[in-house]
Amino acid sequence: MAQRFSRRSGSFSRVALAALALSLVAGCGFSTPSNGGMRTGTEAELTARLSDGQKDAAVIVSTSGPAQIGKLAEAGMDIWGVDGKRVIGSITQRQYQTIKRLKLEVTYLPGKSGLDNSFDPGYHSNAEMIDALKALASRYPNLARLEDFGDSWEKKQGGKGNDLWVLKIGKGDTSAKPGVIYLGLHHARELVTPEMVLNLAKHLLEGYGTDAEATHYVENREIWLVPMVNPDGHALAEQGSDWRKNTNSSYTNLQPGHGPSGPGVDLNRNYGYKWGGPGADTNPKGATFRGAEGFSEPETAAVRDLVRQRKWSFLMTYHSFSNLILWPWGHTNVAPPDNRLPAIGKKLGEFSGYDPKQSVSLYPTSGDTTDWAFGELGILSYTTEIGTWGDGFDPPYSKVPQFWNENRPGSLYMLKLADNPSAVFGPELKTVKVQNGQFNASASGALTDVEFFVGKPGKEGTGTRLNASGLNASGMLPPSVMTEKQLLLVHARGANGQWGPFEAVWSR
Repeated sequence: MAQRFSRRSGSFSRVALAALALSLVAGCGFSTPSNGGMRTGTEAELTARLSDGQKDAAVIVSTSGPAQIGKLAEAGMDIWGVDGKRVIGSITQRQYQTIKRLKLEVTYLPGKSGLDNSFDPGYHSNAEMIDALKALASRYPNLARLEDFGDSWEKKQGGKGNDLWVLKIGKGDTSAKPGVIYLGLHHARELVTPEMVLNLAKHLLEGYGTDAEATHYVENREIWLVPMVNPDGHALAEQGSDWRKNTNSSYTNLQPGHGPSGPGVDLNRNYGYKWGGPGADTNPKGATFRGAEGFSEPETAAVRDLVRQRKWSFLMTYHSFSNLILWPWGHTNVAPPDNRLPAIGKKLGEFSGYDPKQSVSLYPTSGDTTDWAFGELGILSYTTEIGTWGDGFDPPYSKVPQFWNENRPGSLYMLKLADNPSAVFGPELKTVKVQNGQFNASASGALTDVEFFVGKPGKEGTGTRLNASGLNASGMLPPSVMTEKQLLLVHARGANGQWGPFEAVWSR
C-alpha cells in the first residue's frame, strides 16, 4: 500500500534518495533543491520525458496532506513512499497534468526511471513457496494442511497461471476455535511479505511441543496463512519487473512490462466494501486501477470466499514499505466504531517499532482489504507496512531476519488475543515462571486476580487462583499438575476489572 522511497538498483542509491527527500522545501512550482551534488531535472526535461504519454518519470511531489495525496493516487500515480506531506513515486503524462492542475511542487529525478527491481535469489519464487508449504504440511500432517482455494487471473484464462494456496494450522477440530488469518503479496513487488507469512508458519509448527506459546496457539486456535495473493504478478517481479498489480490484460491492449503504466488491477483497490471511492484509479493503465467492479478479479474473489468460510477474530495483511501499522478506515476520516482497533494497533506498533495510525491518515484509499474485512465482516483488521524507505520493495534477503524479528511479536499477539480481543485493556503479564512447582508471575500494573488453566483457557474467574499482591502473583501448583509436562495458561485481572490475555508456560 504505502510504497517505496528508493530502490537498490539504478543510479540513485537508497541513501541518496532519502537525503534528497529530506532536502525538499515547501512551496509551489518546480523545485530544484539542494541535494548534496545530485542533479535534479528541469521542468523542460520532465515535460520532454513525458511528452509521448507512455514514458514514466520518478518524482518527488510536495502536497498539502492526505487529501491531495489521495488525488495523486486516484490519478494513478505509482506512490512509492510518503513522508508527511511529500510523496515519491513514478508518474506519466496523465499524473503530471494532475500535479500541474493542483499547483503542486514537483522535483524530477532524471536518473531514476522506477522501472527496475532486484529479486534476491534468497527470496522464494512461486514454485519454491509452494514447495515450502507442501513440505510443512507433509512434515506436520496432524497440525497443518495445504489447500488450493482459487485460481489466478492467468489460470482463469486457460494459460499457465497459478493456484492460490492457504496453509491451515490447528490441532483437532478447529471449527469452533478462535481464528486469525494472515495474507501476503497483494502487490507483486513487495517481496518480503510472503516471507513473513511463511516464517510464521514455520515458527508455529517447528515450535510445537517445545515452545509453550506456539503449542498453545496450534492447539487452541485456527490459523490460516496465505503467503501469495498475487502469484501472477510475483512471477513478473521474479524477472526484475517493478510490478504492483495483477496481470489482467483485458482492460487495455498493453502487455505486462516493467513499469506502472501497464495492464492489471490493483488487488488492494478491488475489494467490494466502499469500492470506487477515493484513492483508486479508473484508468486501466494506472498503478491503483480499481477494476470494473468490486471483486472483479479472481484473486480478490477467492480471498473473499475464503475469509467468509468462518468467523475470524483478526485479519493481518502484509505490505511494504514505510514501517507502519494501519487499521480502518481508509475511505473516510471517521474513526472506526470499535475502540479495540486503535488500542491493539498501538500495541502492534510498540512491538514492531512501527508508527501506528488509522489508514486514512496516510492518504485516502477505497476497496482495500482491511476496510472490507472490518466493514462487511466485523473482523479486526490490520495492514503492516514492512521496511523503511531505504529498504524499498526489494531489500536484500539478508534483511528478512530483521523484519521477522520486528513483526513476530505482533503476529503472535493477535493469536494471543484471538479468544478475547478486549483483553488488550487488561493487564499483560510480563514474566511467568514455574520452578519446582512454584508458580510466579509479575506485571507492570497492579493485579487484583490471577488464575491459570491446564491445557486450554476456561471461563474467566473459574481457574485455579494464585495469590495476587501488587504487581506480583505466586502459588504452588497442585500435585496433579506436576506429574507430567503440561501446558498452563495464566492471565490476570487489573484494577479496572478487565482480564488480560493468557500467557503460556510449561508446568515442568
